[in-house]
Amino acid sequence: GRAASWVGGAGLRGLLVVGSAAQASCQYQGVASGGVIETPFAAAALWAAELPDLRVCDQGVNDAGCPVRPEHGGAGFLSSVFTWRYALNNLRAALIAAASAGAADAAPQGTAEAVVQLLAAFDQLMQQPVVDALGDITQACRGLFDSIRPWLASQRPAALQLPPRASATPVHWRWPSDGQTLVSQAHFTLRTGARMPAIGFGTWRLWAKAAFQPVRWALEAGYRHIDTAEGYANEAEIGKAIRDSGVPRDQLFIATKLSSVPNGLADPAYTEQIFAMQLEQLGTDYVDVYMLHTPPQDPAQLRLLWSIMETLYSQGRVRALGISNCDVNDLREVFSVAKVPPAYIQNLFKVYKPGEQMASSEDIVAVAHENQIAVMGYSVQTEWPHVLPPLQDPHIRSLAAQVGRTPSQVLHRWALQRGVGVIPKASSRERIVENARLLDFELSEVAMRLIDGLATLSESGATSPTKPVGQEDVFGLSALSVGASQPLAAAQPAAAQVQTSTDPAVNELLSLTRDQGFPFAVVRDHLLGAATNLPPADCHLRCMAEPLCEAWEVCAPFDPQAGCEGCYLIGRAPPSTTVVQGWHAAVVRGTAR
Repeated sequence: GRAASWVGGAGLRGLLVVGSAAQASCQYQGVASGGVIETPFAAAALWAAELPDLRVCDQGVNDAGCPVRPEHGGAGFLSSVFTWRYALNNLRAALIAAASAGAADAAPQGTAEAVVQLLAAFDQLMQQPVVDALGDITQACRGLFDSIRPWLASQRPAALQLPPRASATPVHWRWPSDGQTLVSQAHFTLRTGARMPAIGFGTWRLWAKAAFQPVRWALEAGYRHIDTAEGYANEAEIGKAIRDSGVPRDQLFIATKLSSVPNGLADPAYTEQIFAMQLEQLGTDYVDVYMLHTPPQDPAQLRLLWSIMETLYSQGRVRALGISNCDVNDLREVFSVAKVPPAYIQNLFKVYKPGEQMASSEDIVAVAHENQIAVMGYSVQTEWPHVLPPLQDPHIRSLAAQVGRTPSQVLHRWALQRGVGVIPKASSRERIVENARLLDFELSEVAMRLIDGLATLSESGATSPTKPVGQEDVFGLSALSVGASQPLAAAQPAAAQVQTSTDPAVNELLSLTRDQGFPFAVVRDHLLGAATNLPPADCHLRCMAEPLCEAWEVCAPFDPQAGCEGCYLIGRAPPSTTVVQGWHAAVVRGTAR
């Protein structure tokens, strides 16, 4: 079958955790041995592909709920890309696991090739974001999943064997798990010497009066770290809840943010007045951390705002400075202007996006820790800013059942063991208490590595190495990728053997069509017969001579055992070719659809 042999028994690779960080009050987990854990790849692939908010974008960007840039998160261009990547990579992992286990019920013919081609299409789309192309790719994805749904539904969770780790990232931390440690006692020591509880109570989306009762319940449950912001419009209610609780101010850690000025909604000249109003509403004469809610785009404004915050720090009204929603470049920009360096950052931190909304070439958490900056993560358990809800993820639900904990507790404990503090938000008393119970259990090293690996399913494309940077390829995705090494390289011989000719016209054709192909799910129903053993130039001529042929593609050299069956003639032209290393393809006539 076409590329069915792409899936083989390639070994999975692992990493070893070592390291240190001066600001932590906890110890690190030791060297991990291998382990076996059930991983529901097939169920997760189906779950992600069937999410209602993903289906909203099946026809591409539109005015009916699939905008290019959603104002408040949710369905949209990027959400579709990331969610389909997650579905495709779970399918990719399911194929690898099934082949490694020697499963008798092989996936439908061409599935492996289609997965890699579609991932390559999304890679190209992210490099050159032609918004109108999204619909064509998502339709191809939908067609693929519709065709293989019975196979996915029949697959049991894979028994994944993890080898010992062999590198130093990501770093895992050890926190109390004895059930005797109070939620306020697990802490980071900031560079200022202050102790900051690593488990705080978040108040985003607890607008205005809706914040009072949840904060009261949180304080009753033992939380002593409260996070808020000018932009949440709830500081006055939080101040009332604190006063009503009777908890002394010196037992509390209050973190808040300057929102309006860095977002361009107020002039920097009003910063001190805004801060004074925040103190008044909170009912305190100082805050433990004051941070920029987002880095201002103008470097001059960043310098000005940081200088004003340093003044507040020197006056004792702010005990530490921080920044939220930043990347590594933002952090380095702050370093370049700061007399008082940041002691704290607060960023998105979730299994799909561990540190930043867009994966970069550096790990923001590692850079922060190297510079003695504590990291707090928000939205650990929510789908924001995209559409994958981690509380419903089959991987998380399976792990939660195995350890006898709720999905929320597993997610927040995972973040802690990654060295990131958490600020879970809840509006019910039961959920608030549930989220505080993070210090009476521990996730095993095997479980940690599996959860760490979920980011590779969200971020990785068709090529190796996997993403995000520094994350081990725990699921062995590189075994099924463009340019995969032996034993799978035989499936893509043309990637290593560039076709050439002594005829200049043929060489020009080869150059124009090299490393181009079509998602198999798109062309499968429009093939004009079986593949034939023809090189690219002859395939092109055969298509030109066939009136019904609108496009062609070919892999070479011919090797049916490796999944390369030669030349395919296509009776309906796809919208365009996409990058598929080792193939040649072109649209030769007709109106591309």
